[in-house]
Amino acid sequence: MSAAIEIEIESSDHTSKEPRLAMPAVTAAVGKNRILELDGLRALAAINLMLFHLTHVYSVKFGYSSPLGFEWPFGAYGVELFFILSGYLNAMSLLRRGDPSRYLSARFIRIVPIFLIVIVANLLIVQLPPHDTTHYTTAQWIANLTLVPRLLGQECIDPVMWTLQVEMMFYGLLTLLFVGGLLRRPIWTWSILLALSLLVCRWVDAQPATSLEGSLLASWAIAVRGLLLLDFIPLFAIGFMLYLLRTRQGSSITSLIVLIAGAAVFHHIDHGKHNPAATVLIVATVALASMGKIPPLRIRPLVFVSTISYALYLCHNNLGCALIHHFDRAGLPSVACLLIAIVFSLSLATIVTTRVEQPITRAIQRALSRRVETRTPVAAQGLVPPG
Repeated sequence: MSAAIEIEIESSDHTSKEPRLAMPAVTAAVGKNRILELDGLRALAAINLMLFHLTHVYSVKFGYSSPLGFEWPFGAYGVELFFILSGYLNAMSLLRRGDPSRYLSARFIRIVPIFLIVIVANLLIVQLPPHDTTHYTTAQWIANLTLVPRLLGQECIDPVMWTLQVEMMFYGLLTLLFVGGLLRRPIWTWSILLALSLLVCRWVDAQPATSLEGSLLASWAIAVRGLLLLDFIPLFAIGFMLYLLRTRQGSSITSLIVLIAGAAVFHHIDHGKHNPAATVLIVATVALASMGKIPPLRIRPLVFVSTISYALYLCHNNLGCALIHHFDRAGLPSVACLLIAIVFSLSLATIVTTRVEQPITRAIQRALSRRVETRTPVAAQGLVPPG
């Protein structure tokens, strides 16, 4: 999900204390070096989700024929880390460019082509056991092609991909905030969003199911909750505030207050699903990683997994479960089935990234560059004084 985001480190000379966000200055102040520690964190989040789905979720949903002996039930914290990283990295990506069209085009070029390929591949994968017991409608397939099937009342073909829908909607929301000038006062903007998150989510969750049916107010509240991503806004806000703190934009105290408020709202609306101590650890880790203070996250295996993390995210679940089911029914030990699925997922993600995703991305970028180059001389005619 956040694999689609470039990771770059900011120049150390950007020390503005101005409470208003001067976006052109941000663009000029960003350096060109990758923050490898954030790459490492992204890799760990992807590995976390893969282990979660292939151990805990598979055991609960399908079941190994013999006990696996262990499970990794911490997938929710991988999602939490992903969304905090997304808030940080999308703030960097959009504010660095200062151009919403370039920001969105970069996201879509990186995300959409490989996603569509994987969705088409799932036409075959879901015919394999254990997925073949689930009926998928044509409407569901078409809705999944949009990347936002839940907005259309359909479930994801691959259950993992609900987080990608949240990411895509966040790109749109962040762009609207930028275009509307609301990111020039990010403290106020994120504070309002956090207040909405707290009020709307808690109110909807407190209503009996019977009172929500047929209620116009409830319908509006549910729509606002979904469209503004109010269940996840606290995590994106934490990431955005970490970026402001890292780049020393505005008041560090107010940014820190909003960050803490984001964590408090998140735990107030999640009904005890996450441990607050884990959130403190995740936030501290992202903060230290953004400053390059966690060297072990720079090791090559983690940086490599980061490069294939988007393909790994898309490819590991449905196909991994089909592989585990096949070898499990063939009589292999459960641990061997799990290892085969992990190795195959990593290998396939590597092939998809290097042989499919990257060539497609480069081809699209070259085509767009040529289009810009052919337009530039025409646009420049009449601007150059005669010799």
